[in-house]
Amino acid sequence: MRIPDSRVWIASQWVSVKQDPTISYFGQFNSFPNPEILIGPVRGEIAAMTVIHESLEAASEILDLKMKESEIRCLEHCIAGAIVRSPDLVDWIIKELRKSEDGCKSSTAVVN
Repeated sequence: MRIPDSRVWIASQWVSVKQDPTISYFGQFNSFPNPEILIGPVRGEIAAMTVIHESLEAASEILDLKMKESEIRCLEHCIAGAIVRSPDLVDWIIKELRKSEDGCKSSTAVVN
């Protein structure tokens, strides 16, 4: 299944997410000229993990965190585990974060 072209909010900016069947690896984050995450031609669950992984890579680069690959992989698996094993909690988190954005007038507002 092809992932939808989308965008994610990372460190106060939008980063586009696209599947690129021409690349021969899982994925990558490019910061220039426009921030984007490219996902290779991988199956669904690998693509989902890669979106999480590359989002963390993007946050690390944009915020100059200098995270190691091992730290990013650890967080990737923790986040994926929480999403899969605690869907009720994830639904609640989404609901609460969306409520906190009610009344924000800007599409670029940061969720507090």
